[in-house]
Amino acid sequence: MSTIVFKNTPKRFVHSVKMLAVFAVAAIVSACQTVDPRLVTALRSSSVTQIQLETAPDVNMGGFFDRKKPDPQLSKVVQTLETSLNRELKGLPGGKTPAKLIVTLGMVDLASNAGRIILDNASSMSGSVRLQDAKTGRLIAETTVSVSEKGMRGGGNIGVFVAMAVNAAQVSQRKDALAHELSDQFVRNVKTWLMQK
Repeated sequence: MSTIVFKNTPKRFVHSVKMLAVFAVAAIVSACQTVDPRLVTALRSSSVTQIQLETAPDVNMGGFFDRKKPDPQLSKVVQTLETSLNRELKGLPGGKTPAKLIVTLGMVDLASNAGRIILDNASSMSGSVRLQDAKTGRLIAETTVSVSEKGMRGGGNIGVFVAMAVNAAQVSQRKDALAHELSDQFVRNVKTWLMQK
């Protein structure tokens, strides 16, 4: 950013003008990302009473496994996500229309514990989320949710070992830690979408 500075302009004033310009640009950008009020009204009028979790027939799985066989970790992710969805989202956003939430996973890539610790592999998951009237099947709203969880990377001789220790601590906190982390992030994103204002 170039600035025209007159001979006796105080530096504080120039700094203030720059900061004002930055805030003005930020306000303009945030104003462009408004939510359609029709979507908010449709979401608020509904209340999740049923949840259906499915995987697409061609679900894209990452990793080094035989793509002709289902990834053994997929069932962990599905079970963990289903539990989280039912625990966190039933009854939201609290409207009068009973609604069915349908989540279809299209991509699941869960790093193995060894892959996370040694190679700092990332995990990710994405899918479509549809909210429909539970009685009529009419579509109320839909969105796509993508989440990822990255391992710590280290640089240099010591940094690599520090990163491995941090990644090992993360995956040893609880059984299926990475599946839980991905599921928690996914559910948070769906909840944010459902509760838009």
